Amino acid sequence: MKVIAESAYNHQGNFDYLKKLAVAAKEAGADFFTVQMMNVEEFCTKEYSKYQLYKDTEFSETQWKDLFKYCNEIGIPLIPCTLEKASFDLAYDFGYRVVKIHGTDLTNDFFLKYIKDKGDCRIILETQCSTDYEIKNAVAKFGDIIECLFHGFSNYPTEPNEHNLLALNYLKNRYNLQTGFADHSLDTQIIPCMAMALGCSYIEKHITLHRSDRQFDYQVSLEPHEFSIMVNTLRQYNQSLGKPVKHPVKSEKGYRNILFKKYFGNGVFKRDNEGKTFIESEIDTFDKNNITAALIARLKSKRLKLKVMKPFGEDESIISLYKRLVKNCKNITHIELATSYLLEDEPLAELFQQKNLPHYEGHPESVIDRLLEVAIKNKSAAVFRVTGDNPFTDPVLMDRMVTIFKEQDVDYVRVNNVPFGVSAELFKTSYLWKLYLKMNDPFVSEYLSWFVLNDEECKKACIEFEDERAFVKYVNLSIDYPEDYEYATSVHKRINITPFEDITLKDLLNNITDKHIVDITKFIKLPGGINILYSDYMKLIDETHYVYKEKFIIK
Repeated sequence: MKVIAESAYNHQGNFDYLKKLAVAAKEAGADFFTVQMMNVEEFCTKEYSKYQLYKDTEFSETQWKDLFKYCNEIGIPLIPCTLEKASFDLAYDFGYRVVKIHGTDLTNDFFLKYIKDKGDCRIILETQCSTDYEIKNAVAKFGDIIECLFHGFSNYPTEPNEHNLLALNYLKNRYNLQTGFADHSLDTQIIPCMAMALGCSYIEKHITLHRSDRQFDYQVSLEPHEFSIMVNTLRQYNQSLGKPVKHPVKSEKGYRNILFKKYFGNGVFKRDNEGKTFIESEIDTFDKNNITAALIARLKSKRLKLKVMKPFGEDESIISLYKRLVKNCKNITHIELATSYLLEDEPLAELFQQKNLPHYEGHPESVIDRLLEVAIKNKSAAVFRVTGDNPFTDPVLMDRMVTIFKEQDVDYVRVNNVPFGVSAELFKTSYLWKLYLKMNDPFVSEYLSWFVLNDEECKKACIEFEDERAFVKYVNLSIDYPEDYEYATSVHKRINITPFEDITLKDLLNNITDKHIVDITKFIKLPGGINILYSDYMKLIDETHYVYKEKFIIK
């Protein structure tokens, strides 16, 4: 959770005092310093009751620019709270691309649209004094530029029964946005930690040099040493939060084999140093000829919305993929969609339901959970991970992978050197379970290949595709961006074969070009904060130890 030090009007128009507050925020350990910027003539009428107060505390453009530069010099990131267009323009022109918007501008569509039209600015949107109806309308219109929704109560100081901290959960779940808490209490420990435990991304507290000075907003302002106590408390207890995942932590794994009862058959469970757990024993009974393919797909993509439901072939892309595999895969017993139980993925599940096709709704983030659940449900000895945005996934290669799996008794089979979006991955279910237990965070199992490639205990096999054209293995037929969809549809149009499922790998290879290839100079973000060049990732694939390799050539 990031900590924001709020100067508000504690400066009372004293510019030197404001700069001292910035220093105090920095020294107290705040992540950000925020100031309310106001052009009084644009902000309120002369008849407004606080007009003169604001006029007396107003700073000039020169002073604001001086503050911006000063905060940069001392190393405290500033978040301007711009209260009208003139102030926003001043901050934006200086280079700020994240600004805070006061709750009283929540319904100011003209102002928010002006910010949105800039195209490169994000907002922290306050919601104090607002109704859910007003928040809903703001999110509907401007959700794509909202960095965070701020909850807080405008009573100085806020009484314990007024915080309504559970509203943080409501805002987060209702609008699928980060939340922040404007804490108008003097509490330096309990209330901030409660907000952090509720998944708050930001907390904001007022800061003053001396409360005894009775500067404006002193009732809810922490002195620097108090602010420092709050920051240190949050840093200390933040590690207790961990991650929003229920999975054995690293230190638990040593106890698991000792404490978990083993299954001896006939309903007998006993603690023992040897043996297998019930699930491991159950997986061992699965028929090696029973293979499942799970189409891993969700509707969360922002780069190309609803990409797997876009027209491709004679149907939606995901349906064309399903039909392609069902018609041509001879060695696969079950093929089904594996999506999530979230409301946002309901249209995908309903599409399969309407067509009376098999589908499974599982964990939103953990791909390995969904793969295991589908495999165990179908009692399959191995399961394919078929990425849902790859309509050109080749069934002939998949059938050959199954044969290799059976004959070579391996844990994992992949295909190398084919265009992106043509191959799937095959996992032995018992191995997938072992890998699942090894993982510290299954939420990052979207990168499952990375874990397998780095697992020295995994018995890996591969099909090495050979093509004299060097560019072939760099061609991208996976659909992630609008330009990917455009290229994939152009290739399909050139092939000109209907129905879509009758297209062969040879047809595909005869119609691809080097006009849409993967940028191997870009970095891939991997779990654990690892960034690796695409070229290095492909080199890792090539240099991985495979217990079995098989060449594949299209004649």
